[in-house]
Amino acid sequence: MKKSICVLFALGFLCMVLLPQAISPVFAEKLPKLITFTSYKVGSLGYTITSGFREAIEQLTPMKVRVEPYDTDVARVLPLKIGESEMSILTGATGTCVSYGIAEFSGKAWGPQPIRQVWRGLTLYLSLLARGDSGIRYPADVKGKRVPKVPGWPAGMLSIEGIMAFGNVTWKDVTAVPMSGYVNQLKGVIQGKVDVAYAATVTPTVKELQAGPHKAGWILLPHDDKAGWKRLRAKAPWLTPVVCKRAPGLPKGETMQVGTYPYSIWSYATVNPDIVYNVVKALHKGFDIYKGMHRAMPAFNIKGAVKNPSPVPYHEGAIRYFKEVGVWTPEMDKWQAEQLKAFEARVAKFKK
Repeated sequence: MKKSICVLFALGFLCMVLLPQAISPVFAEKLPKLITFTSYKVGSLGYTITSGFREAIEQLTPMKVRVEPYDTDVARVLPLKIGESEMSILTGATGTCVSYGIAEFSGKAWGPQPIRQVWRGLTLYLSLLARGDSGIRYPADVKGKRVPKVPGWPAGMLSIEGIMAFGNVTWKDVTAVPMSGYVNQLKGVIQGKVDVAYAATVTPTVKELQAGPHKAGWILLPHDDKAGWKRLRAKAPWLTPVVCKRAPGLPKGETMQVGTYPYSIWSYATVNPDIVYNVVKALHKGFDIYKGMHRAMPAFNIKGAVKNPSPVPYHEGAIRYFKEVGVWTPEMDKWQAEQLKAFEARVAKFKK
């Protein structure tokens, strides 16, 4: 009997030592039973990433996570605005549009919104995508082609306009084809409904195109074309030049010059700081849980969470945890104060 009790105690001790993250929650405050993330549609990288985060959060906190996919930026942000969702996976382009009140977010019902960065994640490599055998290689080649037009997706549409402007192409020079969202406009290339679509290299749908008979082809944005980049950034200032070394359709060992901005987790300033703090803590402590779920996931590490952020303030709950683990610096406090001041100025200007 004593031997059995000793064995049980020994097993219990081993479980405590070897499986601390699986059985010990990282929360201290009273948290809701359920939180919601909005994301891009099923089949997008955003949905895949958010599903990975769900695993870590549910294992390391008492909170369950519901992932709600939407087609457009407005649809993804609206649940945050009205308090029905706590967080979202959005690009730096979209987050900037929301914070600055740009395009679809410029109307009376919107204006500059108190959206906050929670975790700066993956660096995206982006451009227009075409079939590999289409002969479309540069922005000027888009003239006369079919281009998707997606309502409620300001970041994507302004990025498309910017890339066309790079080649001195406007909407008057192309045929606009109505599409319902990011993934659908990509599928439009596969299905032959459009000639180009806006894409991140890591989006799963791009792999579908590459696996088909036509393969994937990227529209290049040469960095030495300063005038082209000036026209592009006049439309989409969030896009910056980058060299991409890996993408579907890019031969091994070759590189291509395209654009970039981050893929991040966002929340509204009104969301309980304890919720944000514990989500950030779970993502840090649970990195090993999700890092192998997609080749993009390792980019969501604690050091990258505050590196080269979008020009939008961070959430106070995230900052609290970043300070605890030493990745938030005094210089970032100064940067945060500047971003908050700039946001208040945007709001005041909008209200006039």
